[in-house]
Amino acid sequence: MKNYISYIIGFIVLFLIGFFIARNNSDEIKTVKRTQILLGTVVEIQVRNSDENKAEDAIKKAFAEVKRIDDLFTTYNEASPVWKINNSYDSIISVDSEIYSLIILCDSITKLSKGSFDVSLDNLTKAWGFYTDDPQLPTKVKIDSALLNSGWQKIILLGNNKIIKKENVGLNFGAIAKGYAVDKAIDVLKKYKIKKALVNAGGEISVIGNDWILGIQNPRDVNSVIKKLKLNGNTVATSGDYEQYFEVDGNRYHHILDPKTGYPSKGLQSVTIINKSNTIADALATAVFVMGKENGIKLIESLDDTEAMIIDSNGKIFYSSGFKKYLIN
Repeated sequence: MKNYISYIIGFIVLFLIGFFIARNNSDEIKTVKRTQILLGTVVEIQVRNSDENKAEDAIKKAFAEVKRIDDLFTTYNEASPVWKINNSYDSIISVDSEIYSLIILCDSITKLSKGSFDVSLDNLTKAWGFYTDDPQLPTKVKIDSALLNSGWQKIILLGNNKIIKKENVGLNFGAIAKGYAVDKAIDVLKKYKIKKALVNAGGEISVIGNDWILGIQNPRDVNSVIKKLKLNGNTVATSGDYEQYFEVDGNRYHHILDPKTGYPSKGLQSVTIINKSNTIADALATAVFVMGKENGIKLIESLDDTEAMIIDSNGKIFYSSGFKKYLIN
């Protein structure tokens, strides 16, 4: 089994899950890099600045913002607003305004992807054991039971930060929270007038400045880069079947679950999305992974300023019409 610890180690070895950063050769500019375990992954923040103390302070504040978001959206801690939502038996639930704003965005992406993106699958994720270091193949009965207590159609947005949550549905923002945290951390760095920076949360990456070169991990070789990118003011997010998975009888079972079947989505190895917003890129990477190559590309082509690179189960690469302009040799 590919356990979580092995994944984290591989992540660190390849500059945090398959992305590498071009070094700055200037003697005047210092590169300050720090990492923390947050949001269930390794979060890296790099700042290039001539004032090392300013860089350190900016990084500290950015990590504090990521920690705040982690605390806000975690499903583990009883003090978390999301935990309280999941364990509420009220017919109408008041929701934190920041969470409600993200729920509105989730609702839009769920509708765009025809249900392929769904943050109401907490019970299904638990059934597979992906909250633990030892996920297991559940019985069909267990999956069917979890599906009965999952599904975005059981969440009703009322406005004014209120929702109706039917039955025992549980929310889990794992498919969008890392991208949201990256965007918020970048906002903090910009407030500090940082001109060159990178934030990477488990493959969800945003940068300040244009002199960053990023590499997309080969989904079947943790130590190799399959393509290199220059973002030119955009952000990038990747979802893959190599991030959290286990194998039974030669079959790979990963954490990107199809809301319709309750089983891991089939047909793709990874999806990389480029968008101005890392929040949106993160969510779309999951949505397209579940939708598959044809429907996924069709969705991306319908959206402005959004591109995708898809690697199918055979390792073949497909691009949306504008993706190649970000590739470098």
